[in-house]
Amino acid sequence: MNNHHEYKRKSGIVIAAIFTVVSLIVLLLPGKTLSASDLHTDYPSQSIGETSIKKVTIRSKTSFIVTIKKVKDASGYYVYDISEDGNLTKLTTIKDNFNNSFVVKGLEYGHTYHLVVQAYKKDKKTGAIIKGTYDDNGFTKKLKIKTKYKKGLKFYYDADGKVIKDVEHFLPKKTQYMLKVNTLKCVMTIYAKDGRKGYTIPVKSFLCSPSDHTASGTFRLGTKYRYRTLFYNSYSQWTAVIHGNILFHTTPYKSYGNNNSLDVKEYNKLGTAASHGCVRLQCVAVKWIYDNCPGGTKVVIYRRKKAGPFGKPKLQKLPKWHKWDPTDPTAKNKCRKHGCSHSIR
Repeated sequence: MNNHHEYKRKSGIVIAAIFTVVSLIVLLLPGKTLSASDLHTDYPSQSIGETSIKKVTIRSKTSFIVTIKKVKDASGYYVYDISEDGNLTKLTTIKDNFNNSFVVKGLEYGHTYHLVVQAYKKDKKTGAIIKGTYDDNGFTKKLKIKTKYKKGLKFYYDADGKVIKDVEHFLPKKTQYMLKVNTLKCVMTIYAKDGRKGYTIPVKSFLCSPSDHTASGTFRLGTKYRYRTLFYNSYSQWTAVIHGNILFHTTPYKSYGNNNSLDVKEYNKLGTAASHGCVRLQCVAVKWIYDNCPGGTKVVIYRRKKAGPFGKPKLQKLPKWHKWDPTDPTAKNKCRKHGCSHSIR
């Protein structure tokens, strides 16, 4: 008799466990509509911190960049849209805790989103999903843009009237570009062609390091190289000739073709006049030129007190042991492996 009761008790535990797992799978399906109470799962012996949204930026007509407060022990995050009646639709799952910002794609242009982000972690022993608490207020953002000309330049604004400082994803794939380098403020700004109006669309800007004697003038982009030897036993990834021996190139590496040999001291000088005449940039910037600007692209080098239409970007300096450029797409797993806080999208 006792064995019979023990069998029924164990069977009940197994059935309950199966029901819990199935319920979690159903709740986590993409596009599944939930109620607010569905976001909370009680695990008395375990807990996970609360996250909140710091900023939402429009990336394209179908995507946002969402910046969050990270939760230290999270395995990932769920992103929801809250409807007016309080139901939630899952937009995406972020399956890691690497970046504090990420792209949410596949959205509807013109729609107002009430976003909520919830951290989760997997129990190491059982594989169960433990969901954290979340900010009930969420973050409201309308996915809509408008354009306006100001002092001859065409700017893109979000629905809140804020200038969008990276508009590449709003432009056609075969857009023509012009590169303008302000050697006084150490900023390079990309401009896109706006039909017969010329290059009037500021697209994005990058920090650079020219020198105090980098010559001003108008030039045409020359030959491009995947790897290039520089002066004084230093090397570059993704190099493009501006004129003569003056190049766009990455900050120096100490070993040819080795993306783990970055000269960290020189990298940390970005945003100051530090080169021997060339224009140094982060990997992300030089690779962008390499991928998007064919030979003959117009390059304007000038000196002015105003940094440019988007101002001057900020540099996150690297510690001595960080021997790779955090914006280098060939080295992005290094930051992930070392748990760095650099954001790579």
